Amino acid sequence: MHVAVLSRELLRRGHRVWVARSPGSPLARALEAEGIPYWDLPGGRYVAPLQTLSLARKLQQIRPDVVHVHYSRDLWLVVPALTGRGRIPLVFIKHIGTRRPKRDPFHLWLYRRVDFAIAISRVIARNLLNTHPLPPEKVGIIYHGVDVAAFQAARSERERVRRELGFGEGDFVAGIMGRLEPHKGHLEFIAMAEKVAQELPEARFLIVGGETVGEADKAEVVRERWRSSPVRDRIVMAGFRTDVPEVLSAMDVFVFPSHAEAFGLALIEAMAAGLPVITSNCDGVLDVVEDGVTGWTVPPTDVAQLAEKVLELARNPRLRQQMAQAALERARCSFDLGRMVSEVEGLYLRLLAEKRGNSKE
Repeated sequence: MHVAVLSRELLRRGHRVWVARSPGSPLARALEAEGIPYWDLPGGRYVAPLQTLSLARKLQQIRPDVVHVHYSRDLWLVVPALTGRGRIPLVFIKHIGTRRPKRDPFHLWLYRRVDFAIAISRVIARNLLNTHPLPPEKVGIIYHGVDVAAFQAARSERERVRRELGFGEGDFVAGIMGRLEPHKGHLEFIAMAEKVAQELPEARFLIVGGETVGEADKAEVVRERWRSSPVRDRIVMAGFRTDVPEVLSAMDVFVFPSHAEAFGLALIEAMAAGLPVITSNCDGVLDVVEDGVTGWTVPPTDVAQLAEKVLELARNPRLRQQMAQAALERARCSFDLGRMVSEVEGLYLRLLAEKRGNSKE
């Protein structure tokens, strides 16, 4: 939940933060849990005069130094609401790619007001430049971050969580975590488990995650594949869990055969937990994993290679430990939460300084 995490950390650094949220959304619940100031702003339409007026009044009340937009649809509310309120820097972050170019006159007007666009990976940066009317100097990459120290602290819970999930002391556990849907690679994970189980009696497998709201049919495809698997008794379906660091501590290898991924937050969480990773070699994943160093990358949907790499790490504890240490060091250097927040904070301060400099000219 990027918005809630970033808001929380900025508050901790002494900044004033307000979040406009959609009522009843997962973000709404996360903001309430964190005690982050918010107000409700129903969305759903591109042109919404009443919502735009409500936002304009709120901006007049709180007088922000910077406005940060997380969904392109919201620019249709924010840009008109900022009209006539001085040159407040407007930051836009792109979390997923866009297929259709946005270079019509309406989008040209909209994106002319954006002062900087954050991409979460190189593939998203390329997508922004290819499909949006933004010059290269207004686009940059800031990777998501996680609290590496918290994931490492959870390692002390490894034996407890393994017992809870039914794993034995000598079991080798390969796991996957994420939304339960086929394009995340769960079907390939189960097929891999069937191949590995034939050769490795001590192998066990863990699937963690729940269904997306409104997409129960996709989750059912995965569950049905699990129910029909001949090694179902060796695959634990743990469902949705909130104790992500602790559950990751129960694994020996993290497997993430997603078909397409803008970045791969689950990967940096696994690396922060000190796990070697085996993942598809596509899209934003390539910004995260160093093939042969922090883990392995394989072609999407290639079950044979997936199983081969899992077996290689299961049979070579020394290599597994080397990759685990390299993964942890990469998480600390490139994907730590403090680094992410500092880069976003630095961007805000730079834009503010540029605004003040322009106002003096």
